Amino acid sequence: MKLALLFLIPIVFTTNSIAQVISYDDFKTVIPFLQKEDFRGAFDKTNKLLASTQNDSSDLRGIVTYMNIFSAAGMVTLDQMTHDNFLKNANKYLGQRIVMSAHPCIDSNAKGYNSIQFITKDGQMQGMTITSNRTKTNILCFEYFKYFDTINPNELIGKNIRCGGILESVEVSESKIWISKLHIINAFARESLPR
Repeated sequence: MKLALLFLIPIVFTTNSIAQVISYDDFKTVIPFLQKEDFRGAFDKTNKLLASTQNDSSDLRGIVTYMNIFSAAGMVTLDQMTHDNFLKNANKYLGQRIVMSAHPCIDSNAKGYNSIQFITKDGQMQGMTITSNRTKTNILCFEYFKYFDTINPNELIGKNIRCGGILESVEVSESKIWISKLHIINAFARESLPR
């Protein structure tokens, strides 16, 4: 019996130390759900991917984490999830890396959905996006980025920019006009080039 246990210990440690990662092909399987605004389908698919890749710290996992939160917000607008369950789900990812969709960068004086702009708040440059459903009838996420490095917005305006960082906190409204505010620290902003 002791000999059998000695053989099992290395197998258990080997199994736990091999980290499954999200591949680009895995990531692409979620996109059709979001294009159709099938938020429940996207949520279910991202839940499966995230459950199988807990030790993955890649950008792709960060993107899939964001897709999960975004699709959950979409479900709230369709009465497929409550505000409380949305918050419970989003809070699972506090302290984890999250990477948003790429958005066009616009001037801070412009108005726009599904775009990023840079504002100065409390003397610090911050990024902000407002992401909505296709018809712009519901704001799914306000996203606020506190950057680790200095950002020069003039170098980014007119380009598609992807932001990400560590999810610090989540706020939820009681309405369906807007669902959530995501606060991201140690953030980055970089141009997103086509694949």
